Amino acid sequence: MPIKHFKSEITRRFVEVVKYLMMSEAVHSKTEIGLLMDQPLQVVSKLLTGQRIITLEQIRKLILNTNVNAHWFITGEGLMLNGQNASVKESKMAYSVSGNRSSKAIAAILPLVSDLEERIEELKKDN
Repeated sequence: MPIKHFKSEITRRFVEVVKYLMMSEAVHSKTEIGLLMDQPLQVVSKLLTGQRIITLEQIRKLILNTNVNAHWFITGEGLMLNGQNASVKESKMAYSVSGNRSSKAIAAILPLVSDLEERIEELKKDN
């Protein structure tokens, strides 16, 4: 895999993780993302915009402090979250009980939507 492609994919996955963490209300700000990674807000902002590439140490700390699947983060294969099925079930239940839209339910579904989008693109390439 060419290095430029790998860097853009890692950045894309980092952005996806941040979106998930924010929408699921696991964190409330980019500053909190930085705390999970032991990085200042400025570094997180540069990572999100692609001005910097996330390091293995930053990935390691993020994975240790969240339920993000390390294999998915590095390779893009598999599910974004460890125990993702349980998360989706819990969010679906919370959505049903509350009777309205739940940001946690939406956040739980985002990784599944992303996986489907990637598979659709792969099928398009194959055809």
